[in-house]
Amino acid sequence: MHLLDRLSIRLFHDDRQKQFSGDHARSLGWSSTESQFLRFKTIVNALNFDNKCVLDLGCGYGDFKTFLDMSCCVKSYVGVDQQGSFIKQAKNHFKHQTNCEFIKGDFSSTTLPNVDIVVASGSLNYRTRNKTYHTKVIRTMYEKAEEAVIFNLLNSDHFESSSLLEAHNPEQVLNYCLSLCPNSELITDYTDEDFTIVMRK
Repeated sequence: MHLLDRLSIRLFHDDRQKQFSGDHARSLGWSSTESQFLRFKTIVNALNFDNKCVLDLGCGYGDFKTFLDMSCCVKSYVGVDQQGSFIKQAKNHFKHQTNCEFIKGDFSSTTLPNVDIVVASGSLNYRTRNKTYHTKVIRTMYEKAEEAVIFNLLNSDHFESSSLLEAHNPEQVLNYCLSLCPNSELITDYTDEDFTIVMRK
């Protein structure tokens, strides 16, 4: 991701953290914890995470790991986020769990491990100057996943793009994913404003 795009995202989250101190979901840009967890529920319902190695791109505070701990038992979890303050709090919160690791970095350029399942919830919604950014990230996620990739994006049919956030056409994204993975699925029945794609190997 371009340096100026990364800076815009960092400043956005710095401001949200000041405004919503202690509220993970709203600091991350979600409208509420319920909204954030609705996406997590959709992800967990689509795939079996039991005893899987999971890579969470744009992990924030590690809230998806918390959600996983309530519903299943993963073998390992790696979270990556460019926001240092998020990673610091995540490391502190999960310091007693030996099966998880948090890495500070831009996941579009950081060396990523191979895992069973790659997840990106909310982290692909940012606008970028690089027009091929999203397709390249999706391809990288697919290459790093042994079993499946699952991610959500804002739906351009219901959400208007802004200077920070970019919405996408669900069918166009699905068609691109199908070109990489014939077993790709579009999920739209959980909310209007975004959609989820599952790519199963």
